[in-house]
Amino acid sequence: MYESANYSYQKEGTVSNWRNESLYNDLHKLFVKFIDTEQRLTTSKALQRMNQPEAHPIFKLTKSEELSQILSTYFRQAFNVDLVVNRNETIDIPLHVGEAPDTKAYTIATQDIYYAEVAKLSRLDEQGDGMRSFASILLDTLTSEHSITLIDEPEAFLHPPQARLLGKMLANNNPSKRQLFISTHSEHFLQGLIDAGKENITVIRINRAENINQMSILQNTEIKNLWSNPLLRYSNILSGLFYEKVVVCESDYDCLLYKSVIDAIYESRDEIAPDIMFTHCGGKDRIKTVVSALRALNVTVVAVTDFDLLNDSSKFKEITAAFGVDWGTQLATQMKVIYDNMNAKTNSWVNIKSIGKQGFDDTAPVAYEIVEQVCRGVVLFVVPVGEIESFDKTVNKSKKGWVYYVLENYDLAAEPKFQIVREFVQCIVDFNL
Repeated sequence: MYESANYSYQKEGTVSNWRNESLYNDLHKLFVKFIDTEQRLTTSKALQRMNQPEAHPIFKLTKSEELSQILSTYFRQAFNVDLVVNRNETIDIPLHVGEAPDTKAYTIATQDIYYAEVAKLSRLDEQGDGMRSFASILLDTLTSEHSITLIDEPEAFLHPPQARLLGKMLANNNPSKRQLFISTHSEHFLQGLIDAGKENITVIRINRAENINQMSILQNTEIKNLWSNPLLRYSNILSGLFYEKVVVCESDYDCLLYKSVIDAIYESRDEIAPDIMFTHCGGKDRIKTVVSALRALNVTVVAVTDFDLLNDSSKFKEITAAFGVDWGTQLATQMKVIYDNMNAKTNSWVNIKSIGKQGFDDTAPVAYEIVEQVCRGVVLFVVPVGEIESFDKTVNKSKKGWVYYVLENYDLAAEPKFQIVREFVQCIVDFNL
């Protein structure tokens, strides 16, 4: 007989059906276990001893003190309380949470006293969904004999730190001969998986276009490179995996303005704003790093910079290279025209930061149109008026004060002075690779 939790099949019948190419519909349940949301709230409930308990995860805990202690240690890391198996109950086998009695203080002769103390603790099946879900996932994965385990949205009911911890625990404790397939929308859970640093973790990013799922396998080396960079590891950049598009700006004030304008535009139309994440990287120097990392993970990424990027040819080359632009063949000629034009004037680059492309003259405007076309073609957007404060010079404030002022005082969807801002932002939204 072939047996698994709650399923058994006669060997002779199974072999006969295999040869006749006629299998039981549920035969896969011998090898594959699916941990759905409902099951995560029931696995950790007190086990009724009469209900064929041998295959149940809690019953397996009663047979292994080592496994019980491992599970309790993990549970304490997540919730700061112990998880204790009450082996002394006759009708059911409950799990309790709280400060566990010190096992060293008891002997076999006093074990009834020990379990009497355990019984005073709160039962797990009376706790919130987060505790029960966390315990159930660990119970199922640590005790499973299935070759494959499927887990859907393990982060459900959990706070972000707990989701991250769960990801790390699952990565560190998955036996080599078993596979976990996990569907998640949580950057925190994903961070936990990557924190474990295991070589056998594969991340697949799924983009759904109408009824077609497009899958991209993210190479382990690329994920390691991303995670080894403190800028990327300790920021929200990894969240970009869960968005259709990521827009990288120089500062958080840029992000605040552009996101606010987009929301205002779509709310005025009574439409849902597009699935776009805005993030910053603390200046131009790090844009190339973020762009390269996200592109390596097959994320559609847009960069938005102030106009003075053009004044620093080394940074401009690095950022355009991150987008796959060949400087020599696509930009060098036109940028020489611009540099020659600007370097012939006094303080030209200082002035142009606040007026943008309107500061060009002679042949430079034509050259810049070509440069702008190349850049926008690879989704690198340069603020055409110089910097965001120049979108409205009637507000004479620093960037922080300027952004706060326009957000508090303007109708971003209708303000006439913001027409150019809306057009600029709409270009970013509408772009599709």
